[in-house]
Amino acid sequence: MLWEQVLTLVIAGLIILFIWSIIKGLFKVFFYVGIVLIVIIALNTFFIYKDIVDLRENFSASSKKVILVDGNRILTAFMLNGGVSFLGGSQVEEYASYLKEGNYEKILGNSYKLMVFDVDIVSNLGDEISINGRIVSRDDAMSILRSDKEVSESEKAALFSSILTTNILTSNNPLFFFSEFKKGNIKIYPETALFRIAKVIPLSMIQDVGMKIFETTKETAKTFIFNNLWDWAK
Repeated sequence: MLWEQVLTLVIAGLIILFIWSIIKGLFKVFFYVGIVLIVIIALNTFFIYKDIVDLRENFSASSKKVILVDGNRILTAFMLNGGVSFLGGSQVEEYASYLKEGNYEKILGNSYKLMVFDVDIVSNLGDEISINGRIVSRDDAMSILRSDKEVSESEKAALFSSILTTNILTSNNPLFFFSEFKKGNIKIYPETALFRIAKVIPLSMIQDVGMKIFETTKETAKTFIFNNLWDWAK
């Protein structure tokens, strides 16, 4: 029966070798996959860090093109760079056609960022909105921004730019901006690494980042014709 024992040992050895070859092959696969994942994570981390540094240095100092929309209709458009430069007339009509096509690059032009806000973001600020030390109700603000005749485009720009700089682009509550971004009420172009990752990670993970980006954003939006707005809203 010696040959049977030898045969059993040979078969057992072959089985062990076969299993070992499979394990070794899987180990190699996992090893290379692990290396690829590490490289991908490292690259993404680098690009996110680079984006954060760029935003901290350039967000407040560079020109940002801002568009407020209600569905497919542009309510107001302006440039924000320490002050407000109103955009209107045929330019807005041109931007409206580009928005329908999703051609954000054409709208961006030479600006640092394009920010498209849905008017619903104003509703999410609460029943009362503090603007430059004064209080306006949410309903009044929405009525002014959506008005077709009673309020001029420049007045809408004055109102929304003030809301934007005192309630949305603020280090006091940076999570509001990113939460509205995740909801789709804010579109950013170009959508760089930080904004892409902000869509999928918990908001708490980017709170400190948001504070650092917005803490130097001290826009001084000009409140031209603003007294008329308060009178109109009463």
